Amino acid sequence: MNPDALDCAPEAKVDRVDVGGVHLHVERRGAGEPVLIIGAADEDAEIYRGIAERLARYCTVVTYDRRGTGRSDRDGWPSDSGRHAEDAAALISSLDLVDVTVLGASAGGIVALRLAIRQPDRLKTVLCFEPGVFHIAKGGDGFRIRVERAVADHLTARPGDWQGASSALGHAAVSGIDDKTSLFSPPPGKEWFARRTAEAAESLIRGDVPLTSERFDPRAVADCSLGLHFSYGTASLPIFAEISGNLAAFRDEMPDVLSGVGHNMFYHPEEAVQYLRRWA
Repeated sequence: MNPDALDCAPEAKVDRVDVGGVHLHVERRGAGEPVLIIGAADEDAEIYRGIAERLARYCTVVTYDRRGTGRSDRDGWPSDSGRHAEDAAALISSLDLVDVTVLGASAGGIVALRLAIRQPDRLKTVLCFEPGVFHIAKGGDGFRIRVERAVADHLTARPGDWQGASSALGHAAVSGIDDKTSLFSPPPGKEWFARRTAEAAESLIRGDVPLTSERFDPRAVADCSLGLHFSYGTASLPIFAEISGNLAAFRDEMPDVLSGVGHNMFYHPEEAVQYLRRWA
């Protein structure tokens, strides 16, 4: 069971919502101003339950399994960030949500950024936490290629071993920084999350790794009419601080900084809720 679930929290309203010819697993909690959370491809709605239950005290919170993830359909998957953004926009419309605050984390931040640029209708604020837009950072393409090579080498030696490929990705990401851990290493007491995301390793490798090679026009980021903000955690890799800082600079802003938070925001539900309440 999710160790961050609240014993006293009401059950979520669970739906299967038809968007773009596929059914997405969707969970809704709370009442009031809407917040939509978009995670990485190996992060289903249950991963964000701890954040959603805490945040639902203040607003309506929608979490879902992206196309190709968990309990959602896989038709038309793997998909680029544009397709995932279309899914998110269709989901918002189907639920008749307006003035939505969107939080996208990791590769979900890439989807959220694409959503903000291409389909801003019904949105109020978009928050991108450590999106893997590597071409924005000095040395970012080299970082991405190193990680992709580690994944490819592993799958060449062990075809279909998605969990092993995910582990190779996590270790390659921190190579030269902390060779004893991984990008995905859980804090003590959070091992359940690592097991849950490992079960969706294929979704991460086939679905999200390609998203990190997508490119964004700085002018499109600068001209976005929404409240569009970027953030990183102080316990994360330096490259994510650089990415968030450079994206924020396109808008003449500074990135938001989440003290003590690493790349996997769901490990830190209290800090995530505090951050979302600043903007939602």
